[in-house]
Amino acid sequence: MYYNTNGAFLQLIWYLINVIIQSGDKMTRQKNILMTQKTVMYALFFLTFGVMMVVGTFRDLAIDKALFHYQNAFAYFMEKYGMLPEFAIKLFAYSVLFVSYCKIDDALDIAQSLLPFTAKLRGIKPIRIILTVLYHLLYLAFLYGAFWGSNDLLEFLLRGATGGNLQDLLMLGGWTKPAAVAVWTAARIALEILVILLCRRVDKDTLQALEFMAIAGLLMYEGGNIIGALKEHFHRVRFREMIAYSHGLVDAYGMTCRGSEDLPREWAANSDYSAFTPWYKIGNDYGVFSEPNSFPSGHTAAAAYTLLLPALVTKTKRAKQWFIPAFLLTFGYTLTMGITRLVRGAHYMTDIAAGAMIMFLILAVIMAIMNRIERYANAHRKE
Repeated sequence: MYYNTNGAFLQLIWYLINVIIQSGDKMTRQKNILMTQKTVMYALFFLTFGVMMVVGTFRDLAIDKALFHYQNAFAYFMEKYGMLPEFAIKLFAYSVLFVSYCKIDDALDIAQSLLPFTAKLRGIKPIRIILTVLYHLLYLAFLYGAFWGSNDLLEFLLRGATGGNLQDLLMLGGWTKPAAVAVWTAARIALEILVILLCRRVDKDTLQALEFMAIAGLLMYEGGNIIGALKEHFHRVRFREMIAYSHGLVDAYGMTCRGSEDLPREWAANSDYSAFTPWYKIGNDYGVFSEPNSFPSGHTAAAAYTLLLPALVTKTKRAKQWFIPAFLLTFGYTLTMGITRLVRGAHYMTDIAAGAMIMFLILAVIMAIMNRIERYANAHRKE
């Protein structure tokens, strides 16, 4: 008799999942459901990008040749604006931290739960005064951080639409530099105030979750610097750079240059790809390629900042049931960004897979450490 081993294996897995979900009381079952959902979604993410990494290792060049369409409007739009999550994170994170202000005694209670020896220090008047001053300076730093972030976000949006920031555009229009700087500064302050006011409207539970994710997001932003370091190390020439050079698109110094409409997709069939290197080998720009920084994909890494959304959902009591839609939205956005990078000839499949997985791992490590610290603090916080 024929026995379907694959079907039996899947039935066994499904049985074990149901045992895990249905065990324990209601709260335990809810935790088990969320844990199962997270496991499945994380597996989907890594399986997808992991397969892309393996396939791309052998077929990177062929895949880019097949998908290349430099003039595709949607791919161009994603190149211009798809990195929005990365450029928005500082403004929103610092605004949340500023709005999350609590009394100095509450802050010292938190510090004491993490560092018990501070219990004696807080009772010493001179030290308490110093801690109070430093604590309020920290919140002023958050306010300045939001102002700094407003510059990044506004400049990103305006450069995408006009090629320059508001200050530069006003000066080109005949404004004096002081007047242009004043208008630009006012625009940044207005945006900062708007975001802070929006943050103040959220309820306490959501604000606590946002505060947690703001810290995680800023740490993720710093951890994301590894993407730039890897780009410099691997020195991988972009696909479209080889097409541009093959068809004489070079500047006065012999370096590749191109516009937004000057790489017909037909050129992909008859270009010189001798400068191509697989992701695991160091590339060579031969002194003619302007962008030898293909691996890993910075745009895909920027899209992966949206992973903070499903992570936020898991920290919010009333929104946990939305984890799967939130994760699928994030996954879809990151994958879409990656595919458009192939279409634009900016990256190879291994570039986008590596960018997505690196950022996922960075956030996973940050969340694991922060959750552990949070559990420790809650366990030791005085009643």
